[in-house]
Amino acid sequence: MSLTKEIAKEILSYLPYRYVNLDKEFYVWLEKFEQMKEMTQEQIAEEQFKSFSAVVKMAYDESPFYRELYDKYGFHPRQLNDMSDIRRIPVIQKAMVKECGRDIIPHRHRSKRVFLSSTSGSTGASLTLYSNRKVEQREWAAVCFFWSQVGYRPGDGRIEFRGFFPGNEEYKVDRYQRVLRINVSKLTHQNIEKMIELIEQTGYRYFHGYPSSLSLLSKLVLEKNLAHRLQPRALLIASETLHEYQMHSMKKAFPDAELYSFYGQSEKTVIAGWTNSATSYSFNPLYGYVEFKPGTNAIIGTSFINDVMPLIRYELMDIASTPVISNPDAHYLFPTIHSIEGRVGEIMYKPNGDMVSSSLVAIALRGTKSVTACKLIQHQYDDIEILLETFQPMEWIIEEFRPVIQKLYSIFTANMKFRMRVVDHIPREASGKFKSIEVMVKRDGIQI
Repeated sequence: MSLTKEIAKEILSYLPYRYVNLDKEFYVWLEKFEQMKEMTQEQIAEEQFKSFSAVVKMAYDESPFYRELYDKYGFHPRQLNDMSDIRRIPVIQKAMVKECGRDIIPHRHRSKRVFLSSTSGSTGASLTLYSNRKVEQREWAAVCFFWSQVGYRPGDGRIEFRGFFPGNEEYKVDRYQRVLRINVSKLTHQNIEKMIELIEQTGYRYFHGYPSSLSLLSKLVLEKNLAHRLQPRALLIASETLHEYQMHSMKKAFPDAELYSFYGQSEKTVIAGWTNSATSYSFNPLYGYVEFKPGTNAIIGTSFINDVMPLIRYELMDIASTPVISNPDAHYLFPTIHSIEGRVGEIMYKPNGDMVSSSLVAIALRGTKSVTACKLIQHQYDDIEILLETFQPMEWIIEEFRPVIQKLYSIFTANMKFRMRVVDHIPREASGKFKSIEVMVKRDGIQI
């Protein structure tokens, strides 16, 4: 960012948040989401189909990528008469979108300035993403709509335990966005008191971060007996699979804080969150349309908010549990799933070379409460090291993980060697994200 922009943002940060950070697009979409509460599911489904049809027609008429793709598959928007016709539309994957580049952008936006960002690349390759201010305002409206369940209002300050830090700073103050960003990769026993002092100075009571980052924070404040100095109103959890042992750690450190988890992606295809204290994820049907791939239950999303980079029937790498009945108190959010178990791209191996989905490993770890982070490193086909980050005595760990190891044996067979190692801290990536699985062998057995 240029020095001029930095100075301008610093000046604007002293004005009321709503005047400089929010515009008409934000309020239009927030009102649109709020109106769902008064609508029946049938009425919402009608609006959803209108949005779906509009984005398909726009993509076909204006995007070179979609025109070529749909012509190749013999599909035309006029064939879309109701939701049952969606199966006529081909599913797209990240590799296809990456290869087409700017050809995915509709003509109406090709000559205009667009925002550039990218996915994290956690599955091996990042994807360039395109949006603009209107898209970002719609996204923020959707996030605020979900967060309002725990009292959050646009402009409320928050402490972020997430995001990429290009340098070695321990933290960054963003007064323009009302955010104090903590560099999780630098969060340690040595500086935790300093970080707490900074948090106390802001007065911010919403903590937003990856579950692995918030559980690390929980571990540090418990070990240092500092939990009483932090009194967050809510922990806003996102961007990683949430495990029960992480929830236990957060509740132990911050018993008065509400835990709220929501699900989204950099691609902005679909969004979901907990509803009315229920720890299941319900999707916002006017933000996007969600499907589940037969066989794998991978999430397939169609975005209604991003007309700069329309993603239609885009297969995500995230795996959903089987859909369940939606919360009757939030009938306007659907479908509903209990959990998002991991990514298709996170593959481990049995000793004989057969592949194992990381979602099975996540299931094996359910119910554990004595760790704040757990990482499995596969060094060889028959050798997995288990790193345990904990503040509990070793005897507790051994006792609790005995059934976990048995579950892992049932997944990987008795020929697998498991080595447990308790560590004080498992390093996070520069972005603060936590890789719970690291595979050091390729599909052919060659060690990386």
